[in-house]
Amino acid sequence: MTIHIPTIFLIIIATAGTLTLSVGSVTRAKEQKELLLWTIGLALHTLVYILFFLRGQIPAFFSVLVANAALSASYSFFTAAIGEFLHRRISKVLLVGPPLVLAVIFPFLMDDISARIIVSCLIFSIQCAWALSILMNRKRVVSGRGKYLVVAGLTVIIAVLSVRVLSVIIKPGDISSMLHQTPVQVATFFGAFMSLILLSNGFVLMIKERADEHILQMAMKDRLTGVWNRVRLEEEAPQEIAKLERYGHPTSLLMVDLDHFKQVNDKYGHATGDLVLKEFCAVVQSCIRTTDILARWGGEEFVVLLPNSGFASSAPLAERIRSAVEKHEFPYGLSVTTSIGIASCQPSDSWSSWLDRADQALYRAKSTGRNRVEVENTPTQSDTSKTNIVELVWRPAYESGNAVIDAQHRALLEHSNILLQAILDNRDKSGISKLVDCLISAIEQHFNDEETILQKAGYLDCKHHIELHAKLIERARRLSKLFFDGQVSESELLHFIMYEMVTQHILIEDRKYFPML
Repeated sequence: MTIHIPTIFLIIIATAGTLTLSVGSVTRAKEQKELLLWTIGLALHTLVYILFFLRGQIPAFFSVLVANAALSASYSFFTAAIGEFLHRRISKVLLVGPPLVLAVIFPFLMDDISARIIVSCLIFSIQCAWALSILMNRKRVVSGRGKYLVVAGLTVIIAVLSVRVLSVIIKPGDISSMLHQTPVQVATFFGAFMSLILLSNGFVLMIKERADEHILQMAMKDRLTGVWNRVRLEEEAPQEIAKLERYGHPTSLLMVDLDHFKQVNDKYGHATGDLVLKEFCAVVQSCIRTTDILARWGGEEFVVLLPNSGFASSAPLAERIRSAVEKHEFPYGLSVTTSIGIASCQPSDSWSSWLDRADQALYRAKSTGRNRVEVENTPTQSDTSKTNIVELVWRPAYESGNAVIDAQHRALLEHSNILLQAILDNRDKSGISKLVDCLISAIEQHFNDEETILQKAGYLDCKHHIELHAKLIERARRLSKLFFDGQVSESELLHFIMYEMVTQHILIEDRKYFPML
């Protein structure tokens, strides 16, 4: 089957013209400058192939010089559109330069088609390679599938132009004119048609994907403060629970409430209240990491999701937020304080149970004076004249009824508090390791004594309880070694020992056998 080159030109003209009208009709020049630039590039592309199609019927000045300069200009507009999409400033000299170079050089090459092909292909290839480098720049990541279509289109153009140059060098007689029917000519213009489809569909898809992402972001952000809303939080939280279950990564939740915020609205008006909420969010974001998620839960209540953060790191962070808010001067000289409840996720948690424990901790913070931090189930003792250090506190509800077990539980809490204080005081690693080893030894001794007591008492679930002890001790020793080798952070180690071994197991799992004692 023979492919007629003028027919390919007609197909390209029809396609480019249709794309010009389609893209141009939906372009809002003030809001979508990138689409306007792309439309101009498509219009020039249409003009180029009209001039190519009329070669031999119109003066060579138009079908050769103007056509090639216009084709170079179309690539410059495509590049400018990509730069505008990525919000990248591109030198106008670099955009205008290639078409001008062609316009200056071509009058001297009008009688040498081989030289014209080599010069024009090299300039077009450089332009496409430049556009490709802008699009693939790692500093401006483009998500979605549209980018890959544009990359494919630019790659096809560079490949076709390279083959065309090689063909001219090896067999110059194969391309004696624009309409000479050879495999290289057919491949060239068929590739031009395919690249036009890939480039335009890809770029329009990029615009659509960005708009979709913007709509999604708007749907997940609080319109007043600009932080995430409940929708985003309720998407992210289950993923963190899954990471805890699968990889053992600790994760914590801060429930934050502005104290007496209703009085701010009543006394100063809702406009001032809105300003306070915005500044409050800015203060909190200055305290947390970029990987943490601050979300507005409702009204003056916010939630901070802390991935890879156990009790040891979330408690000092909560105190830092409380202190920063207290010290910040809000609009009109207002002073605002905040109450915070902390809950670290447990393997058995659902999103609702985890959130409920953080909410209960927040309720305790508010009911015991406000402007304070409370931890789930284990109250914090705050001394506002010092630094509001968090510590585990023994409660009568933790008593099992057995004097040996209760004495050991109390001692373990004290050991844990000493370890926590050492970490907060930035003690050296060797000193912390010694405290960790001491605590693990104390826990191991407690487990042995407890197992003996439970076996004598005939505890029905004793076998399972002993298995849990063995797994906890094995993991504690492994984490202690990894910490000493610098492969595990202080917060990960402390989360496991203080939270999973002491708080969760001793004060929650052990309570299952309390009735029989």
